[in-house]
Amino acid sequence: MDYEENDYELLYLIRESNEEAKEYLYKKYTPIVELKAKKYYEFCKNNGYELNDLIQEGMIGLTSAINDFEDNKTAKFATFANICIDRQLVNFIRNVNRQKHQILNESVSIDAENKKGITLLDVLNDTNPSPEESFFLLEEQEELKDKIKEKLTDKEKEVFDLRFEGFTYQEIAMLLNISKKSVEGSIFRIRQKINEVKELKI
Repeated sequence: MDYEENDYELLYLIRESNEEAKEYLYKKYTPIVELKAKKYYEFCKNNGYELNDLIQEGMIGLTSAINDFEDNKTAKFATFANICIDRQLVNFIRNVNRQKHQILNESVSIDAENKKGITLLDVLNDTNPSPEESFFLLEEQEELKDKIKEKLTDKEKEVFDLRFEGFTYQEIAMLLNISKKSVEGSIFRIRQKINEVKELKI
């Protein structure tokens, strides 16, 4: 059978248990998965993982897109699939990095460093904290992080977590498919929201 139908027709056939349609859709999007996997591979190639590991993760993201897409949404399937593939790969990279640089005691004070030398204050500052920010050093790390995250948008949470895990602004931009300027803007807004948390505690 010749499958030249658009994605919506293919998805309809897949929901009708048409295996040929499923195979065609996977084949259609596999090159996209492979391209994305090659990009993200730069972040974990020295950690014992192979390119095929990322391709498999990307295919999991594609499968999620196929299973979860609702055709009544305004977004095209291609857009939704790209988001799902990226999300799966980013989560994989984050887990790899978290395992490598995990903090030994997650309940220590906020000035504790992870193995990459990043403190929670470093998430928000490129220089040493000012005296006015010293109150952070007295707080429990997890409690403070929870209070901060309550004020963050989903995108800011992603930036916050990646920065804390040791990724640079440029790496965060690549992982989240946003500009470095957007990352800087997110960090700026996070710092403002941290100040709100600080004021509540004074």
